Amino acid sequence: MKHKYLLLLLAGTTLLLATGVQGQHEDIPYQPVTNICQTCLCLSSQDSDHRTHFNLDCSVRSFEHILARWPDEFGSQAMAAGASSEIVASFSGNRIRLLQQLPATNASLTLSCRHCGLQELQTPLFMDVPNVEALYLSWNELSDDALVPDLFRGPFRNTRYEPIGLRDLDLSHNRIGRLDRRLFEHTPHLTKLNLAYNRLAVLDEATTAAVASVVTLDRLDLSHNGLMSLPAGLFPRLKSLRVLDVSGNEFTVVPASVQQLANSLVQLNLAENPFPSLKENSFQGLVSLKRLNISGMPSLRSLDKGALKLPALQQLDCSRNSKLERLELADLLASRNLSQLDLSRNALTTLALNVSSNSSSAAVPWPRLRRLSIVGNPWYCSCDLFKTLELSGLAHIERETDGTEARCETPYLLAGSLLSNLTAERICKMVIPKKYREVEEEPPRFLRRRYIILTAIIASVVLVIGLVIGFVVACVRRRLKGSDYGVQPIRYTSVRGSNLSQFSQLQPASVASKFSSVHAGGNSGATTGAANA
Repeated sequence: MKHKYLLLLLAGTTLLLATGVQGQHEDIPYQPVTNICQTCLCLSSQDSDHRTHFNLDCSVRSFEHILARWPDEFGSQAMAAGASSEIVASFSGNRIRLLQQLPATNASLTLSCRHCGLQELQTPLFMDVPNVEALYLSWNELSDDALVPDLFRGPFRNTRYEPIGLRDLDLSHNRIGRLDRRLFEHTPHLTKLNLAYNRLAVLDEATTAAVASVVTLDRLDLSHNGLMSLPAGLFPRLKSLRVLDVSGNEFTVVPASVQQLANSLVQLNLAENPFPSLKENSFQGLVSLKRLNISGMPSLRSLDKGALKLPALQQLDCSRNSKLERLELADLLASRNLSQLDLSRNALTTLALNVSSNSSSAAVPWPRLRRLSIVGNPWYCSCDLFKTLELSGLAHIERETDGTEARCETPYLLAGSLLSNLTAERICKMVIPKKYREVEEEPPRFLRRRYIILTAIIASVVLVIGLVIGFVVACVRRRLKGSDYGVQPIRYTSVRGSNLSQFSQLQPASVASKFSSVHAGGNSGATTGAANA
C-alpha cells in the first residue's frame, strides 16, 4: 500500500513539473489570432481520400511571435486526428527570436520558420503537437545551447513522455558546433536530418552518438562544415541510410567509414572537396551506389584505374574539375545501367574504352545512356576519341542551355570544329602528324626571351659606364683640390694698413715732377725749332 502511494505521489509530482514547464513562458505574448486570415493567407482543401489540408502562410509579416492557437477559419478539424487532416504553416521571414510552444493540434503538422533570426527554442516545443512531421529551421542563429533533449519530447502519458512523429528536420545554416548525445531520444521516426552549413568541423563523441542513435535515418546532410574525417562509430547502426551528402568539406581521401554503408548507400555527394586523386579502393564495397557526385574539385588531377568500378552506378557527375586530365572510362563498363554521364568542364583531352571486338560490351556499352555531357574540355580530336564517342552513343551528347557545344581544340586542322559535325570515319582517314605540337602564339616583343636578355645586357652596360664615369669625376676633383690649379679662396685685407695706402700718399708729388719735366722738354724743343727756322 505504501508503494502505491509513493507511485501516485511520484506521478503527481511529474505532472506538476510538466505543468510548470508548460507555463514557464506564459508571460511571453503570442501573436493575436483575431482576424489573422486578413493578415496571413489561409487556405483549406480536401483530397479524394477525404483528407483535409490547411495552409497558413504568415511569411514576411514582421511578426515577433507565433500564434497561440490555430485560426478559427480552420474550425474543429484542425484539432482532428492526424490521419484525417494536415496543417502546413509558415512563419518564415519574420523577426522571431524565440520559437514558443506550438499551438495544440492532433493534425499532421509541417512548420517552417526560416530566415527568422531564431536564437532560442522553448522547451518542450511539441508538447501539444505529437503528430508533427516536418520542421524547417534553416537560416537562423541557433547554437548548441538551443538544442536540448527535452525540446522534442511529446505529451506525458502514464509514466513517460510520448515520442513525437517528426520525420524531417532541417537545421542547416545555423551556428551549431556540437549535439547532445540524447538529443534525438524522442524522435524514433526521424528519416531526414540536414546539418549543412554549421560549425561541425569535428564530430566529437557526443555528436557522433547523437547522429548514430537515429537508426531510422534515410538521408543525412553534413555538407559545408569543414569536416576532415568521419568517425568510425558514425555509421554502424545506420542500416537504413541511403543518401549521404558530405560535399564542401576538407576531405583529401574518401572516409573509410563510408564503406560501412556498403549495402544501403544509394547516393553519395563528395563534390567540392580538395581530393588530389581518387584511388582504386576509394569506393570499394559500395555495391548499391547508384548516384555519385565528384564535381567541383579544384585539386583533382586523376582517377586511378579501378576507382569507378561501381556495378550499380546509374548517374555520374564528374564535371567542373579544372585540373582533371585523366579518367579511366573503361572502369564504367561495369556500370551497365549508366543513364547519365557528365564530364563537362574538365581538362580532358581524350577518352578511350579499349574494348576488344570479342567483348560482350563492344556493341553498346551502356544501353540506357540518355545524357552525355563533354562540353568545355580541350579535346584532341583523334581517331580513338571518335571511336569511343560513337561506341558510347554520340547521339546522346548534350549541348549546354546557352547553346554551347563540345569543340576540338587540337590538332590545328580541326581546331574549333564541333564534335557533332565530325565522324570517326572522316577523322581516321585524315593524316595528322603524330608529333604534332600545338602552335603557341608569339608573345609581345618585350616578353620574348631574347629581348628580355638584350634589355638586361644594355641596362648592365649603362650601369657600368655610369659607375666608371662617376669614379673618374670623383678622382679628378680630388686631384685638382690638392694642386695650384685648384680654386683658391678670396682673401680680404684692410685698406689703411696696406702698401696701397702709402702709394696713394706719394702719388701727387711724383705726378707733379713728371709734369714739370715734360713741360721743360717741350719748351726747349720749341726754342730749337725757332732757331732752325
